[in-house]
Amino acid sequence: MQRILEGIKILDFTQYKAGPMGTQILGDLGANVIKVERDKGGDLERSFKTFGKLTQEGDSPFFLAMNRNKRSLGLNLKNPAAKEAVYRIARDADVVVQNFRPGVLAKLGFGYEDFKKINPGIIYCSNSGYGLTGPYVSRPGQDMLAQAMSGLIMMNGREDSPTPVATSVADGATSLYLTIAILGALYHKKCTGEGQELDVDLLSCLLAFQQEELTAYLNLRPTPEFKRAGSGLAAPWNGAPYGAYKTSDGRYIVIGVVPMDKMADLIGAPELAGYTDTELAFEHRDKLWEIIQGKILLNTQEHWVEYMLSFDVWCAPVNSYAEVVKDPQVAHNRMLHRMEHPALGEIGVVAAPFRYSSTPAQYLQAPPLIGEHSEQILQEHGYTDDEISRILN
Repeated sequence: MQRILEGIKILDFTQYKAGPMGTQILGDLGANVIKVERDKGGDLERSFKTFGKLTQEGDSPFFLAMNRNKRSLGLNLKNPAAKEAVYRIARDADVVVQNFRPGVLAKLGFGYEDFKKINPGIIYCSNSGYGLTGPYVSRPGQDMLAQAMSGLIMMNGREDSPTPVATSVADGATSLYLTIAILGALYHKKCTGEGQELDVDLLSCLLAFQQEELTAYLNLRPTPEFKRAGSGLAAPWNGAPYGAYKTSDGRYIVIGVVPMDKMADLIGAPELAGYTDTELAFEHRDKLWEIIQGKILLNTQEHWVEYMLSFDVWCAPVNSYAEVVKDPQVAHNRMLHRMEHPALGEIGVVAAPFRYSSTPAQYLQAPPLIGEHSEQILQEHGYTDDEISRILN
């Protein structure tokens, strides 16, 4: 079966999440992704502990999550023979992706201008914390730092506790914009033959992910600025009943936008009917949340979800991961996939969240061991056994 990006070669110098998640998407679509990593230790995320643990072979689940459908080329990039090997591979590559701090890879001889001399049509995508130029260019860039600087943390949590988002949303957002940018550059190259340099940073991508909130701020200039609710409502601009509620069995549900007179009838709280004016409901949202919470505590999660949905109310259970993996819609969408790993045996991964009718994503290569494919990749590019030995030693 023809894969949608079959024939596209990508040299991947990325680590952590934002870069590897993006190149994994491209690999899922059929690109030949060659992951260039340190021959000793590999991608730094291989050693990250999750819940205080590593897998039995030492590869972190964080690494396993972001690196399927890639082959690993383990090199010492300071070895002149290894450097020349990278250049040879780059001669017919379509894309280079890297997320070192600005200027670091260029000092090693692997910047855009270096690759452009070898391959004028190369697409070179850099992912950084704040961009390749500007006042923050030398600062460390990381997910929570970008959440803080973009205003996202100040938008989350209860009134007295701004709260970071649990998942690395800055990295996730950046990986998606990075993928989109590369696909756009590939189309441009197909039409014109021209390569170019791309610059995708965490801060800018997280601002773009908050475009509703920022557009509201830019045009309404609220004072005070988006005050968080004491009841832990989902976002500073949401009024009651929007939010999460505990049920009698110790679980939770969420309720979205519902007219207050309808909510009054549904839960038997006639006092809510006096707040049909949305501005008034917003002003008294903590008080209204407490009234609704008192009623929701009278029955179970299953009861409330079925009951609310029967009246077409925006309602859903708050699932743990144990419940997510059993969810029938998750199973129907085939979002959790099993793969055979060369050292770990069968592992679970999260599938690509898109579906093509003719060219579906395929999961052919489990996350690689460090340098697992070094000899294979070099042989494909014309190296003899003796030359390979000089490059890898």
